[in-house]
Amino acid sequence: MNASKIILVRHGETEWNRAGRLHGRSDLPLNDAGIQQAHLLAMELSTGGTLDAAYSSPLFRALQTAQIIAKSLSLPKVQENPELMEREFGDSEGKLVKAVSTEERELLMNQGENEDHLVERAVNALFKISAQHPRQRVLVVSHGELIRSVLKALTGSAPANVANAQVFELDSVLLANHVAREPLWH
Repeated sequence: MNASKIILVRHGETEWNRAGRLHGRSDLPLNDAGIQQAHLLAMELSTGGTLDAAYSSPLFRALQTAQIIAKSLSLPKVQENPELMEREFGDSEGKLVKAVSTEERELLMNQGENEDHLVERAVNALFKISAQHPRQRVLVVSHGELIRSVLKALTGSAPANVANAQVFELDSVLLANHVAREPLWH
């Protein structure tokens, strides 16, 4: 079988994550806890087998996480892919959502990019990465809402929240099945 394994990771913590703010496309660095999380991720990922390549959203918090992991594991240069960027939340970016209801949070999140578009571009990117790396394990560092939405689209269920530095192993067969039902949009 030519299937690759995508190791999908959410970036480490930022000050906005700690405060409970919506990031979206706002570009912030990791805080000290996030840097520590990235180093711990590298140690965790080193025990799961060889990683052959690393991809990341170009947003600094994800790229910083990927670069720390890649350096620790002696991976080739991290390849940035704009299709892995977080969902754009429009005027809601930077708003506190820690204490709001699920319904209020959804309303705030829907002021920018819709979830269907997010899933289309993310699955498109992940499918292409998988196709470029048959029989390989590939690190992909991205963002919470992107990961949650992709998991929901591919498996029919997803965690309510994706924690900073959380790891998911994504079988490329799920991507291929999704693409067979929903052809790539570009």
